[in-house]
Amino acid sequence: MNSQKIHHFPVLKKEIVKMVKEKSSDEGKVVFIDCTLGLGGHSATIIPVLFGKVSRIFLIDKDRESLEIAANFLKQNISFGDRIKVNFVNTSFGQFFENFPNVGEDEFLIVLADLGISYYQLKYGVGFGFTKESFLDMRYDKEGDITAFDVINYFDYEQLVDIFFRVFENIGFAKKLASVIVEERKRKEIRTTFDLNKAVSKYVSAKVLKDTLQKLYLSLRIFVNRELEELEKLLNFFKKVPNRFLLLIISYHSLEGKIIKKFYKELATSVKVKKIKPSKEEILANKPSRSAILWVIEK
Repeated sequence: MNSQKIHHFPVLKKEIVKMVKEKSSDEGKVVFIDCTLGLGGHSATIIPVLFGKVSRIFLIDKDRESLEIAANFLKQNISFGDRIKVNFVNTSFGQFFENFPNVGEDEFLIVLADLGISYYQLKYGVGFGFTKESFLDMRYDKEGDITAFDVINYFDYEQLVDIFFRVFENIGFAKKLASVIVEERKRKEIRTTFDLNKAVSKYVSAKVLKDTLQKLYLSLRIFVNRELEELEKLLNFFKKVPNRFLLLIISYHSLEGKIIKKFYKELATSVKVKKIKPSKEEILANKPSRSAILWVIEK
């Protein structure tokens, strides 16, 4: 698949590049890590800014096909040269930071993590959206052991309640939704996105159906891909690392926000924190950016 035919708008790109320029200006030995490479949109604008300062680059994505597309795109558009060691890493960023190699004492870490679902997954992934019919997969990593289909059809009532409550934050509604799914799967296997939509629509009014489906799919995606656990692994690394760092995290919902807030409050006065939201112009040009928040955490 040709990456140049895929139109992608990296969220808060200008703000991120500005921040990287400012904070790396006096640094001579930078390590840049893009935790969620996607199609390479953010990295394509950040890496050239770091020329002459960056010594190592790690570009990470769980989706092998997406990583290959991004790698080809970046190699065609950026002259890395021989001095910069570029590593394309097919893994989860949580696992990466659990096994991150030694960091030199004088290295300044610049780390980007865009926690939203990538454009590539929305367009070509399986089971992520409720507006097109596909198998209930939802895995970023196709070698992952659990799909949304497994959760919906084989998890027991209590497990479903726990998964849904995380996002809905209403125990009564989470229990209702879990009951609906348990009853419907007794009649027929819930195999596709449209099967799931149909099951839920029997018990939820048209007025709240879209909002219910959005939260339901989000809760499944978060669970299948262990998204909150991944974020915690990333932040745990930065609780311990002695190096100076610039941590740039783009979050999209309150569950991520709560974890990030807990992290920087634990570090208290050792870090500076700033929140940036997209401009009105960006939201008009790219509607998915409206819920984005850029957390700038500096040590």
